[in-house]
Amino acid sequence: MQTPFYKISETKLQYDINLLKQALKGNWGNYIAGYSVKTNSLPWLLTYLKQEGFWAEVVSSTEYDLVRRLGYEDAKIIYNGPIKNKEIFGRILTAGGYLNMDSSEELDWIEELSRSYPDRQFDVGLRVNFDIAKHCPAEELAEEEGSRFGYCYENGSLKQVIQRIRSLPNVRVAGLHLHSATKSRSVGVYGVIAGMAVRIAEEYQLNLSYVDVGGGFFGGRDDKPDYRDYFKEIGSVLREYFDPAETKIIAEPGISLISRAIVFETTVKDIKNIRNHKYIVTDGSRTNLNPLVTRHIYPHHIIYDEETCPLDMRMTEASQWVCGFTCMEYDRLFEIQNDKALMPGDRIVYDVAGGYTMCLNPLFINYLPAVWAERQDGRLFLARAAWGNVEYLQKNYW
Repeated sequence: MQTPFYKISETKLQYDINLLKQALKGNWGNYIAGYSVKTNSLPWLLTYLKQEGFWAEVVSSTEYDLVRRLGYEDAKIIYNGPIKNKEIFGRILTAGGYLNMDSSEELDWIEELSRSYPDRQFDVGLRVNFDIAKHCPAEELAEEEGSRFGYCYENGSLKQVIQRIRSLPNVRVAGLHLHSATKSRSVGVYGVIAGMAVRIAEEYQLNLSYVDVGGGFFGGRDDKPDYRDYFKEIGSVLREYFDPAETKIIAEPGISLISRAIVFETTVKDIKNIRNHKYIVTDGSRTNLNPLVTRHIYPHHIIYDEETCPLDMRMTEASQWVCGFTCMEYDRLFEIQNDKALMPGDRIVYDVAGGYTMCLNPLFINYLPAVWAERQDGRLFLARAAWGNVEYLQKNYW
């Protein structure tokens, strides 16, 4: 197959799907597995997960429209995010889907909905903002200032929202959404999240139908915790107050569910010797793997083209810098030290590559690469053709 392309292993994807379901079933039993659409909205992937019983977790009108086109029902959608659409807000709630409120205007909308449908009962969730740094001082937060999402517990905003909803005769706070992102992704953080759900439910006497722990888990790495570790901790803490028969756990994994399954494959196109440096030019790019330019480590493996030059005939090079195809100097990925010389035709395959990055790929110099799905029987399926100018020129006018 012509590079560059992403490839999704159905076998590896299924492994993590099964791992998640087993962890939720074994540690709680009553659960909803949602998938974070923003992480990777590839239609093939969304359809596969739908067939596996996943709900769609969406945070925009565009994502909502996409999953509806792919066959997701309103009742199987979890609607999150700080900026929601009023019409979709009403659709989800009247259909019995799950919605976690996160803004001031949503309070006005739910009051309007309550008046418009006095004979209907509406269940809503609330996104909770709490000071995770206070409870987990050793953790490295995603943002030093803490999260900007949800209703703040410490300053009384959450209390005010609960009181306002309680004034409505046919609306109930049925769930809490407590996703909190940390770079360390430790199991202990999820124990704190579960503990806050218990604390808030006790403090405000909430009879919750669900606790949404969000995502942010490690995934795809054997040297880190996995779903079994996380949900053992979450389930243990939640049992202090909640009954699994009455209260669901909602999980919304994204990257942890799919990262193991996706690789990005590139080909060496040219070797450049410039003064004391040897540059390996490939047809992939940092823009395909790290569009936000925040990473410096790229797990990978090399497939040497031994027909062109057998491995035992290659010299050892002190340093080789692997670079991308763009005209930007920063498009340098990693250095290979004291290893066999790379040659045109060799392939560099980046492991666990394509979770968020597939959606974040810019239309810069080259357009979106192809995506292949490798089925469990070994067959290959073209999930997305590489973009060319036919795709790029859509809805452009001159």
